[in-house]
Amino acid sequence: MKLFKILVMALGLSAVNAHAQDVVIEDLPVATINTSFYVTLPEIPVQEYYFVDISHMVFADEQEAIYLLTSYVTGNLITNEIHYADGYMIIHIHTEYVEGEIELAQLQDYLNHLSKPVE
Repeated sequence: MKLFKILVMALGLSAVNAHAQDVVIEDLPVATINTSFYVTLPEIPVQEYYFVDISHMVFADEQEAIYLLTSYVTGNLITNEIHYADGYMIIHIHTEYVEGEIELAQLQDYLNHLSKPVE
């Protein structure tokens, strides 16, 4: 049973990764993140993917970056793909889980309410 779970998880992650690789990074709107893990989206209609520069953030190593960014910048409507060596991540907004259009203010509020580290 454990092997089956690992196989299903691996297939799921590879499917997500394969889809995200189809995204042209240069065409993505740019969102920002501060050192408290608050993401700010640009003032445009909500997009499915965003480019976020993480090169200014300090992490001990790639494992810590992945752990912290997935802990503080992931939720039911958002996942991310971290490219630590290149200093960026791609945020995926799962618009398919929401009926109708998502308002930017609502999405920004959602992002601000994701768990954050205690300062």
